[in-house]
Amino acid sequence: MNERSSKLRGVSTARASAVPTRERIVEAALRLFAERGTTAVSMRELADAAGVTVPGLYYHFASKAELISEVYRARGFGQAPDEVVLPEPAPVEAMIVTEANQEFTRFLAEREFLSLMQGEAVLGDEDALAVGKQLAARWRARWISVLACAVDIAPDADLPAAADAIATFLWGLFVEFLRRDADAVGERTAAAGVSPAAGSERMQEDDRIAQFARLIAPALR
Repeated sequence: MNERSSKLRGVSTARASAVPTRERIVEAALRLFAERGTTAVSMRELADAAGVTVPGLYYHFASKAELISEVYRARGFGQAPDEVVLPEPAPVEAMIVTEANQEFTRFLAEREFLSLMQGEAVLGDEDALAVGKQLAARWRARWISVLACAVDIAPDADLPAAADAIATFLWGLFVEFLRRDADAVGERTAAAGVSPAAGSERMQEDDRIAQFARLIAPALR
């Protein structure tokens, strides 16, 4: 090994050691899961990619499911209840529209990651499936807290049922959007690299969210 190679390796090692171990593991998992999915990546491969031993990996994450959960958190999903930021009080219909649009926008920004992870769960990865169920429960719990902030919410409103309906609607809307997006791949313009109808499609989703909010809000007031 020549002097230049030794210096470059020393710089690379120094940079790796400067990043906290837990953070390095999550970064490696983000990269490998995005490339190959969760099933195909072993804990040993994750440890090697992060520059730690397998026991060292298990010191920070007791299981692959725990690591998958942390990867979701790193992408902005599945925050614990004490990490959830609630909106300012507002009428329930307006609150549903605002919060649902924000969530849908985040889904679209992470569409490739979410599609991959959902696919792993559908294909039977037990770790991905377990994490998916946990995230779904947290997502619904967040919506219960959000709806409780509405200024016109009825004291006897069934918030769990409403949260379940909203989450189910949004995820179904997202999956439908992905299907249409996949169908439109062949129609994308070479110059812009986007679907010619992308803007109108998103406007359609916004309209459907508004319609859904108008339908569900009266049952909560």
